[in-house]
Amino acid sequence: MSKRKRHSAKPTALPQIEWLKHRTGYPSPEEREAIIQLRREISSELLLLVIAKVSPESPRAQALFKKYGREEVIRATKKIDEGMELPSFVGDEAHSYRDYRQRYARFGAGLKFFSSKEIDELYMEHAEQLMSDEENETGKLLLVGWREWDDITPPAIPPRPADYAAPTPASYPAPINELLEWGDDLKRSHQFANEAELMQWKKYIPALTRMALDPGLLNGWPSEAASWAPWHAIHALGELEAWESAPALAPLADLENDWLSDHLPHIWADMGRQVEPSLWMILENSSATAKQRGLAAQSLQMMTDDNEALENRLIHGFEKILKNEKVFDPTLNAYLLYYLKQMEALDEIRETVDMAFDQGRVDLDIITPEDLEEDFDDDDDFDDDSDFDDLDDEDD
Repeated sequence: MSKRKRHSAKPTALPQIEWLKHRTGYPSPEEREAIIQLRREISSELLLLVIAKVSPESPRAQALFKKYGREEVIRATKKIDEGMELPSFVGDEAHSYRDYRQRYARFGAGLKFFSSKEIDELYMEHAEQLMSDEENETGKLLLVGWREWDDITPPAIPPRPADYAAPTPASYPAPINELLEWGDDLKRSHQFANEAELMQWKKYIPALTRMALDPGLLNGWPSEAASWAPWHAIHALGELEAWESAPALAPLADLENDWLSDHLPHIWADMGRQVEPSLWMILENSSATAKQRGLAAQSLQMMTDDNEALENRLIHGFEKILKNEKVFDPTLNAYLLYYLKQMEALDEIRETVDMAFDQGRVDLDIITPEDLEEDFDDDDDFDDDSDFDDLDDEDD
């Protein structure tokens, strides 16, 4: 007698959680924990499909939709995309601190607001606690995993403490004063109706530059909308191709609580070809910090796409800095080697590279000769042109 395998139908995850059927109000504490666990499972399965480059039309992907529901899968896709935004090789701490400011602004009531240095220390403590059996209190202070529960947890907006000190911001004219009201919606931008409006905004490039550098805004209380105006201002300057403002923005990299500088390379690159001399000026300024110079190098490297002439200038310009045995910065040299690796140009200047390492002119805490032999193509780690990235677009 033949035996037939029994295939017991696995229960669908969604009907087990009542809140997911109606999605109104906020779930109970028990439902909230169940939803968080469910979302972790979805993210794990989705990441496996993305890594395997599985198409959304494939049976495996369709099974994921059926098991968890299209809405939750699309949400997980968006959140993974947000969480996997690759920081700058130079300004990763700015990316991290901005993310902290954003989640604190929404859910930080009752918690201390930490400085950038304190956040770095807390993350180290958090990692140690994860590897031990200790209760992970730092995770609560850092609001770790907030993207899993931001829509199912009531906002807990922290009020500005009476003793919180920050300079008084300057005032700004219309129309750019609208940026003071945008808050932490970091994807928002002004849509210019026509060329005349674009030209009108160009008149306010000096004011936008002041807004980007305004200490009262940069150090503002994160739950107050105006404190996010510098982010919107630097992006507006990029959209306006305000290349004349590029050198003025470089000091943002050196702020004690930097939460912007990782985007400077993108902003500068958006300013067009006219910004190139300014970026070379920053890069070649030996009195500037390695961080400023490294961000300028990154922006120049970003601009080499389909521009062979600029790429050749970069290779020779970077090599000239690497060759300098009298005035050099090991940190900057490490950054330059990283970007030369991105351009696949190391073999062209192999002798210079070897000499820089041999003479101790490269910070080995940042990059080593062994690192240069590895695949540093970080931009392809998650962005494999996967169709999953477009799920939310299809659903709109």
